[in-house]
Amino acid sequence: MPEHLSEAVVIAQLTDPHLFADPAATLLGINTNDNLQGVLEHLQRHSRGPEHLLATGDLTQDGSPEGYARFLRMARQLQLPVHALPGNHDDRAVFHHVLGSVAAPVVELLHWRIVLLDSTIPGESGGHLGEDQLALLDALAQADDPRHVLLAMHHSPISLRSAWLDTMVIDNSAAFFAQLARYPQVRALLWGHVHQAYDGSLPLPHHGGSRTLRLMATPATCFQFRPGSQDFSLDTVAPGYRWLTLHADGTIETEVVRVPDLTQTPDLSSQGY
Repeated sequence: MPEHLSEAVVIAQLTDPHLFADPAATLLGINTNDNLQGVLEHLQRHSRGPEHLLATGDLTQDGSPEGYARFLRMARQLQLPVHALPGNHDDRAVFHHVLGSVAAPVVELLHWRIVLLDSTIPGESGGHLGEDQLALLDALAQADDPRHVLLAMHHSPISLRSAWLDTMVIDNSAAFFAQLARYPQVRALLWGHVHQAYDGSLPLPHHGGSRTLRLMATPATCFQFRPGSQDFSLDTVAPGYRWLTLHADGTIETEVVRVPDLTQTPDLSSQGY
C-alpha cells in the first residue's frame, strides 16, 4: 500500500440530529431520536474503519441537557472519539457543559488538524464568525505547522441558491475567505445546517496564482430541505452522513451515504420550525 494511503485517517461526519429531552418527541413528523439511531447503526454496519466521529451542530432542538447526554451515549456506541460543535438550535452554555472536551476546538492528528469553528449567534438563526473564531484561525496560521487543515462549522459560508436558506449564511464570509487565503494549509471546509448535500470548490489567491478550497455540506440525520427552494420546503430523500478520508498528502476522498431503510416521512406541508 502506498505510504500516503496507509497514513490516511477516516472521519465519519453526521449533522443536525435535532434531539429532544423526550426520545419520543417528533419534529415535522420525524422522530429525530429514531433517525439518529438508524444512521448510527447503518454507519456501524457499513463501516469503513472510521477513527473519529464529527458532529456539526444542532445536536438538539430544545437545548436540553438530556438531549445532549443522550446524543453522547448514542454516538459512543461506535467506540470512537467524538467531536462536536454547536448549531443555531443548540444552547451554547448547556452544549459545552454537557459535552466538555468533546467540544474542544482543535483535533490534532498526525498529518492533519481538524478545527471546529462556532458560527452561531445566540438567539439568531444566521451565522457569524466572531473575533474569537478568527483569532483562533490566525493563531493556527502563525504557528508554522505544516499539517493540513480541515475546517468544520455549522452554517454555510456560501449561497446555495435557496432564498430562505441564503438569509442564514455566515454574514462575514468575505472576510473569512480573505483570511483563509493567507492560510494555505486549509484544504477543505465542512458544514451542516442546510440539510442537503453539497460538494464544490472556491478558488483562493495564492502566490500570485490561485489554489482550490474544497467546500462540502452534508445531509441531516433527521429530515432534508429541498435544494433550490425559494421558501421553506422539505424533501423526501433519505437521511444520510458523510465519510471523509484525509490523506497524508492533503488530498481528500469523500462520499455522502444515504440511509434508505429509514422510512419516516416528514410533514411536507410544514412551513418551518
